[in-house]
Amino acid sequence: MKPIASLVLALALPHALLAQEMDVPLLVPEERQAIDDQADALNQAIAPVLSAAAKSTVRVWAGSRRLAYGTVIGNGSRILSKWSELAQADGDLRVDAGDAQRVVKMVGVYADEDLAVLEVEGSPLTPVEWSFETPPLGGFLASPQPDGKLAAFGVVSVAERNLRDTDLAFLGVVGEIGFSEQGVKIKEVAEGSGALAAGLKPGNVILKVGDRTVSGLLALKNALTGTTPGEKVTLRVKADDGEKNVDVVLGNRPKMPQMSGNRLQHMERMGGAISEVRDSFTHAIQTDMRPKPNQIGGPVVDLQGRVVGITTARADRTRSFVMPAAAIVELLKKDATPPALIPVKDEEEAAAPQASKAQHGRKAANSEARMRRHLSDMQRLLSRLREEMQALEAP
Repeated sequence: MKPIASLVLALALPHALLAQEMDVPLLVPEERQAIDDQADALNQAIAPVLSAAAKSTVRVWAGSRRLAYGTVIGNGSRILSKWSELAQADGDLRVDAGDAQRVVKMVGVYADEDLAVLEVEGSPLTPVEWSFETPPLGGFLASPQPDGKLAAFGVVSVAERNLRDTDLAFLGVVGEIGFSEQGVKIKEVAEGSGALAAGLKPGNVILKVGDRTVSGLLALKNALTGTTPGEKVTLRVKADDGEKNVDVVLGNRPKMPQMSGNRLQHMERMGGAISEVRDSFTHAIQTDMRPKPNQIGGPVVDLQGRVVGITTARADRTRSFVMPAAAIVELLKKDATPPALIPVKDEEEAAAPQASKAQHGRKAANSEARMRRHLSDMQRLLSRLREEMQALEAP
C-alpha cells in the first residue's frame, strides 16, 4: 500500500480531476490527456483503500438504466440501497455480481431513512464489514465503484446530526428583527406552541434561558441547542409587570413550508443532478463529496479503508449525506416495512400541491406580500448558512 501521505496529496487534487466520466468543455487534447493521467494516478493511489469496500458495492439496474449503488449486508444475501430511486423503476431489479448480473427482490423498506432492502438470488455476495469509528470534522471520506475505482471523495464538513425538523425542539416564538436592547423581543407566538401555553405574548422580552443570558436571536437559538421535544426550560422574561421566570415545555418543530415557487430546489440543482429525496434523515454526516444520484447507496470509507457508513443523498453542489455505520446497524435490528405498504417518497411530487397554491396566491397578492415571501426565503437560506458556519467553527 502506498504511504498515507501520498494518498492525502492525491486527494488534494481538484475535483475536476477525479471523475473520468466528467465532461469538461473547451479542453484541447493535451489538457484532456493531462486530466486523464492525473485521474488515473489518483485511482491507483487510492485503490488499496477502496479495495475491500468495493467488493461489497453493487450497481442496481432496471433494464438498461442504472438506478443506484447498493451495499451488501448481513451474510451476503441482502443489499441496502436507496429506496426512492428503486421504487420508481420499471421492470425487474438486478445487480452486478462480478461479470454477471443477478436478479434481486425488494423485501423491505425503511421509509424514514429512504433505504430499501434487496434479497439476492443464488449464492451470497461479499458482505460489508462495518467500522464504528466516528469520522472527524475535516477527515477524508471516499466511496468506491464496484470495480474498485473512485466514485467520489470529500471531507466531513458537519458532524452527525438529525435533519428531520419535526424531531427538533420548538419554542414557538418569532423574534423582532432589529431589537437593539438585551434579549429577544417576541414579535409572534405560534399557535399550539409551548410558549403560548406558558403565557408568553408579543412584546415580552426573553432575557435568559436557564442560566444563559440571551443577547439576541442567535444567542437564543444557541441556548436551546441540544434540547429535545418534551423538555422543560426556564426562561427569564421581561413583561409589562416586570421580570419573571416562565417554565416552557418545548414542542416539536413544525414542518417548514415549501419555498415559494420551488426556488430553493432550483438553486440546489444549479450544481448538477441531485437526489430526489435529500433531506429529513435522522442520522446524517454532511460531506462535500459529489457522487452522482445513481451512485448513492454504496459504502463510504475513511483513509484506513474502514467502512464508516453509506451515502444516502446528493443534496446540492456542496452537500452530500452519509448515514454512519452505527446508525445503520441499529436500523437493521428493526423490522423493515413490506414495499407494497410504502408510498414512494418524492420531494418534488410532495412539493407540487404547495407550489400550486403558492402560484395561485402570487396572482392575487400585492407587492407587500410578495416582498414578505422573498424575505422569508432569504431568511431560510441565511439560517442554513449560519448553521453550517457554526458547525464548522465549533470546538
